[in-house]
Amino acid sequence: MIDMVEYRGGWLKIYSEDPNAYGLRVRGDSMWPRIQSGEFVLIEPGAKIHPGDEVFVRTSDGHNMIKVLNYTREGDYQFTSVNQDHRPITIEKHRVEKVEYVAGILKASRHVDGDDVDEVRV
Repeated sequence: MIDMVEYRGGWLKIYSEDPNAYGLRVRGDSMWPRIQSGEFVLIEPGAKIHPGDEVFVRTSDGHNMIKVLNYTREGDYQFTSVNQDHRPITIEKHRVEKVEYVAGILKASRHVDGDDVDEVRV
């Protein structure tokens, strides 16, 4: 059980049962209006993912993105965006380092600076 998730430069006020959960700040508009630039997402690496889930993707060439998992098929992943201005992306599985579940979307106001945290219960 985690009451707050550490984010570089502070903490995110959110509950998670995944001891490896972490937070990321989002930049860009590919998931707009569902996720807005400047908001945070809670990533739970231990959760099983399914088509239709929002996921964090890291590719072997260092690209990081939040997308919707469309499908996993014949050695490929396909990811889509909520914002229809962005086309679907198909990536070979061997080029993907991680695909992890987005368990929550947090407004920027849920971020607490590291200096403002007195105690964190884990």
